[in-house]
Amino acid sequence: NKSVGCTKMNDRSSRSHVIFQVTLIKKTTLDTDEDKENDNEIRDGIVVSTTSTLNLVDLAGSESVRHTGAIGMQKKEGGMINQSLLTLSKVLMSLGKSNPGHINYRDSKLTRILKPSLSGNARMAVICCISPSDKYREE
Repeated sequence: NKSVGCTKMNDRSSRSHVIFQVTLIKKTTLDTDEDKENDNEIRDGIVVSTTSTLNLVDLAGSESVRHTGAIGMQKKEGGMINQSLLTLSKVLMSLGKSNPGHINYRDSKLTRILKPSLSGNARMAVICCISPSDKYREE
């Protein structure tokens, strides 16, 4: 159900971000003396769960109005996409600092959804599809 539209830059321009999220939860009940010895915080009969989440994120690209010729709803969508990408960029830049202080994940639905992955014990890979055209170098 990804939203796409035609612009002067792209015949099938993404008009939204897409996040496909897979969560795996492994639950184990610990009830032996041996298990208690391995982790002193665990008590008899406690259920311990391990959670793993895989986020596959397809970000809509940043497009300037002067290149896309967007008007009306497409112009508004483009502005919202750019704002979301800017917020993600600010969060990533803050996380890269040695003393980031407060990181505002709430400025975007995207960063709110991805907060556990961005701020936690996570591995990340990024694949970018970028136009090699000099015309769009600024983008």
